[in-house]
Amino acid sequence: MSAYKFFVHVRHPAYRLVVKADAPFPSGTSESEWRLTRTREAGDVNAEVREAVGKDGYSLFRIGLSLSEIPET
Repeated sequence: MSAYKFFVHVRHPAYRLVVKADAPFPSGTSESEWRLTRTREAGDVNAEVREAVGKDGYSLFRIGLSLSEIPET
C-alpha cells in the first residue's frame, strides 16, 4: 500500500506539503525547507490530497485560513 509524507514549512509553519513517500521531493523547493511531521498510509489520507499528489506530485495547503478568505464567487 502507498504511504504519504506530511511536512510543515520550517519558516512558515502554516504551510503543509504532502508527497508520496517513495517519490522524489518536488522541484522548486528543497527538503531542508520542510520538517517531516508524519507518514500515513493511503487509506488515512483525504481523497482530494491523494488526487492532487497523483496529478501534481504534491499537495500544498495552508492551515489557519479565515472565512473572509473564501472567494464569494
